[in-house]
Amino acid sequence: MASPDSTDAIEPDRRVRAPTAPLRGLILLLTILAVMATLKYARDALIPITLAVFLGYALMPLVTWLKKRLRVPLALGAALALLLLLGTVGLGVTLVQPQFGAFVDTIPKATQKLKVVLHRTSLDRTSAVRRLTTAADEIVRATAQAPAATPPVVANFNLREHLWTGIGKLAGMVAQGVIVLALSYFLLISGQDFKRKLVRISGDRLRSKKLTVQILDEIDLQIQRYLMIQITTSAAVGVLTGLAFAAVGLDNALFWGIAAGVLHLIPYVGPTLVIGAAALFAYVQFSAIHSVVLVVGSATAIAVAIGLVVVPWLMQRVGQMNAVATFATLIVWDWLWGVPGLLLGVPIMMAVMVVGERIDMLRPLGEFLSVESARAVPVPPPAPPADAAETVLESPRGP
Repeated sequence: MASPDSTDAIEPDRRVRAPTAPLRGLILLLTILAVMATLKYARDALIPITLAVFLGYALMPLVTWLKKRLRVPLALGAALALLLLLGTVGLGVTLVQPQFGAFVDTIPKATQKLKVVLHRTSLDRTSAVRRLTTAADEIVRATAQAPAATPPVVANFNLREHLWTGIGKLAGMVAQGVIVLALSYFLLISGQDFKRKLVRISGDRLRSKKLTVQILDEIDLQIQRYLMIQITTSAAVGVLTGLAFAAVGLDNALFWGIAAGVLHLIPYVGPTLVIGAAALFAYVQFSAIHSVVLVVGSATAIAVAIGLVVVPWLMQRVGQMNAVATFATLIVWDWLWGVPGLLLGVPIMMAVMVVGERIDMLRPLGEFLSVESARAVPVPPPAPPADAAETVLESPRGP
């Protein structure tokens, strides 16, 4: 008869073993790919929701101030905040309209002058445009001599169809804007309820609830820091660009400054559009290379100094997100969502970084996104009062 020790030795080890590091990395990679596929497929539904969430983060401090200082009810404060936002945008459009009208008036003159310049250049046999035109004509003649396999397809331009398409896109944008404003309003008046629900479903242990509260508060703080960085740097780009163009003598310098400040919110793509358009109008206005160089050089210097030096430095110093991760994030989100991805990608990844710093499975992702000298993640104390998790939620920084 076998002894108990021998029986235990024969029985297999039924303990659940934790996955190894390579397996955890594979699981994390597959999870990231699945999330990216979902973001790509559901972009039409996720973009308005994300815009509404960040709009709620931007307006929540004002709503909270109205409630605490002026005793304004939450629903009325949220409505007043949205009306103030719409009024500010409307006032800005009204103030910019004369400059925009003057800019539009210069487009026909600029087009006519550019056409004359191109025609004059094409008559010069030594110009690059004339040589390219001659080479293209030779290629066309050589192609015409070869037998065509299929008849050429001529595309018919239907103005009415394009007009209705444009009207449909405009109506869709208006509808999306209404949805974003409505969802932002409901988030502003019920953001605390969602926070409490997240705390309740985070687990039965008080440590889990406390960790959830810390993550939510840190996400609020990071998004507010990002908004502060973007608003401050956009204002600096707009003021410096307007002053530089006015010093050079470019027409509608105020309009160019406002355009540079607004388009700075679209990283890399927005400043490139401003520089290219300003170069074209400067060439048409001055017809002198040195003036064009001054316009392009000043705009490029401002965009590079703020967009590639100041903003990454602030993101690392204030947002604790490294420059490489920021640039890689913009590439990925541009592929996922296009221009909205460029606007929203960085704050989304800042929230992911906050979660990754506190969740073991996502810690490699948080380590990749954060700077090398990132702050130490605080560990929640083990024994606060039973209602401490909900007490922290009484003074929110976001919806």
